[in-house]
Amino acid sequence: MANNLNKQKKQKKAQLLGQVKGQHKARIKRTPHKGNLTFEKSPSESVPQISQPKARKSPTKWIVLGVIMLIVLLFPKPKLITYEKLGLVSQSVYWGGLPGIDPVLFDSHLHPRPALDRDTLYLCADLNNPDSCQKYQIIEQNGFISALKKLLLD
Repeated sequence: MANNLNKQKKQKKAQLLGQVKGQHKARIKRTPHKGNLTFEKSPSESVPQISQPKARKSPTKWIVLGVIMLIVLLFPKPKLITYEKLGLVSQSVYWGGLPGIDPVLFDSHLHPRPALDRDTLYLCADLNNPDSCQKYQIIEQNGFISALKKLLLD
């Protein structure tokens, strides 16, 4: 009796293992119109399709684009300013600088001290000596494109 139980357990294991391994016989199926024999695998025999992992698009392109956009938005852009003193009018490209970096006039060796909200520009020969500064009246301020044109054409 114990032998019969052991044989039955072994047969069940073999059946279960056969299903997992896909060792069932193929079923024979007749097509209705042609009468030809076709072989159809049982559902347990079907070989699972192993799909290739889809190549994910690298997010580095979007990260780089985001960093560039952040730089464009946060950092000051050069502008073209027109200023005058005693009837003498001049145009220069002005860049407002960054924290820790002083503002710059691209075509001058003088150091600008801006008061752009009051339409005033102070140009100093020596940063430590306020007596070396000259006051200029800002007539017009133009944007980045005008400043870029001025830099490229002059």
